[in-house]
Amino acid sequence: MKHTFFKILSLVIAVFVLAGLSLGAFAEKAALKTTQQFIDYLESKDYKYSLVGYSDGNEQVNVSFNLENLDFAKCAIFFDDDWDSVSFRIWNIITASAGKNYILSTVNSLNKDYKFGKFVFDESDSSIQVESDIYIDEDHCGKCVFDTMMILFTVIDDDEVAKKIQSME
Repeated sequence: MKHTFFKILSLVIAVFVLAGLSLGAFAEKAALKTTQQFIDYLESKDYKYSLVGYSDGNEQVNVSFNLENLDFAKCAIFFDDDWDSVSFRIWNIITASAGKNYILSTVNSLNKDYKFGKFVFDESDSSIQVESDIYIDEDHCGKCVFDTMMILFTVIDDDEVAKKIQSME
């Protein structure tokens, strides 16, 4: 009886150890050092993200947030494989239906009044987006990329910005 208990206990311990090892083996890792540093920073702060993957010289990570004024936004972050630049895109903030002159005037006003992100009207689908491109230090980029992403989310969720954006719907 005693030996059976120890055999079962050993088996249970082995299952947990193997399960832990296999989870580590299946954890998805970024292809680029800079992407991985950002992911590590996100994980240290318990933020959820999606590693889209590497394609055409860039590795993409998506981070989504529920916002107060604009409900939901997803930031696509592209890490360049030269390890010194990152591009941020928050596409489809809204679909604009106001007149083109009004839309362009409002986008120009937003770009004049708010720094750190560039508002863009995409005529192909009448959407409004915000974007930014930054230089990064490949050895210390996790927090810098996170801070830039959070600034973009903060800007588009600002009360005045949200009003201007919604006025184009």
